[in-house]
Amino acid sequence: MIKKTIFLLLFFYFLTLIQTSFLVHFYFFRIVLNLVFIAVILINLFIPSNIWWGIIAAFLGGFFLDIFSLSNTGFFGVYTLISVCLALFIKFILKKHVRVPILRKL
Repeated sequence: MIKKTIFLLLFFYFLTLIQTSFLVHFYFFRIVLNLVFIAVILINLFIPSNIWWGIIAAFLGGFFLDIFSLSNTGFFGVYTLISVCLALFIKFILKKHVRVPILRKL
């Protein structure tokens, strides 16, 4: 459990560093790629619903985004709230009520 937490901590730390320092300069139609939210979505889609690592990953990813970037609202915790709500939505709504045939094969 400690190893997974340290891995998630380092993974989201480096992902946020790459996003806020390097990928800011590359944009497509004035949209910057948000790697942390993509990682949170993928982690929560492919980890079973009874395991809470997706919500821990969402909290860590949002926390690092809050630390390294300025939100438009000026409040600390906006990205953390958004990513945790996204993870909870995926865990409880999508996993129970939406069936994706290609994910069933995996």
